[in-house]
Amino acid sequence: MSLPPDDSSLHATRQSLLLRLKDHQDQDGWREFFETYWRLIYSVCIKAKLSETEAEEIVQDTMVSVAKEMPSFRYDRSKGSFRSWLLTIVRRRLVDRNRKKARWERIVAPSDETDAPGSSESGDQIDPHRSDLEMLWAAEWEGHLLRRALEGVRSRVSEKQYLIYEMLMLRDVPLPQVVEKPTCHRAIHPTGSR
Repeated sequence: MSLPPDDSSLHATRQSLLLRLKDHQDQDGWREFFETYWRLIYSVCIKAKLSETEAEEIVQDTMVSVAKEMPSFRYDRSKGSFRSWLLTIVRRRLVDRNRKKARWERIVAPSDETDAPGSSESGDQIDPHRSDLEMLWAAEWEGHLLRRALEGVRSRVSEKQYLIYEMLMLRDVPLPQVVEKPTCHRAIHPTGSR
């Protein structure tokens, strides 16, 4: 299932939420913003080959950056999408992280060439200046929108109805098996998680 590149279907919700964020005292608004976007940012960082700790730091730094920009923030769709704006903030945090890491590695770098910066696994990380990050962001954004939509559907239907939908449409379980055991949670959740 592919969503259009234009995310206007969620425009009103995001715009109203962003307006709420202008008030630093609106804890519910900030909680909603965090709950809506932290997994997206974290997932992009993990797929960009950052450690879990580094990904958590980028999420935290991104949220702090958004909070700092909110007092003067004015959402103008003609200047770009919300998705692009948030990516720009994440990209800046990644660039800042890379600069700090490079500076630290220069300070503590061993003299042995084999252990020099750039020869470690960090060389496999996605460069925040390259379009790889944009492609990763776009893919994760689409998945993020799909997960949010599925959460909305799940909250509006019975567990059995959602389970039937999930088995048929998302897991490609043949209809006879769905009819036979529509409540078999282990069949679609091998780990037992939901």
